[in-house]
Amino acid sequence: MHKILVTLLVVILSGCAASNKKTDSDIHQEALTAVAARSGQVQSEIMTVEIPSHGLIADQIVIGLGGGANATYLRDVLTQLNNSSERSVLIMGTSPSLNDAVIVNAVKDLDLAGMQIIYAGERGKQTQIAQAIKQTGAVFSFIDKRY
Repeated sequence: MHKILVTLLVVILSGCAASNKKTDSDIHQEALTAVAARSGQVQSEIMTVEIPSHGLIADQIVIGLGGGANATYLRDVLTQLNNSSERSVLIMGTSPSLNDAVIVNAVKDLDLAGMQIIYAGERGKQTQIAQAIKQTGAVFSFIDKRY
């Protein structure tokens, strides 16, 4: 009986550990496909910005600060890209609420007409992020991190 319970527990826990998330490689490939579909040019690389999560409490503090240094960094990257020949960027993050705060505050009042911003995350906040990005004049694409 004990062996059956242990086996059942292992099966249940391994099911919990199974991931239906895409790999970073899958996401990058989807982003490159989105860029190629829009521009007609195949690229082998795309500028990628990762919004780091530091846990629930730290993320809540950063959200309260409107994205903090992450928003400032992203804003600087977008401004530099807007003045270069590279017109596409992939933004990824693991915390939907943090991603929302960082991206929305980073793009506020920017003119990014002609840029393509691809956001890879989980559904939930992509509508708010899309609205903020589209207000800048940039083209928005969303990649769901889940299959």
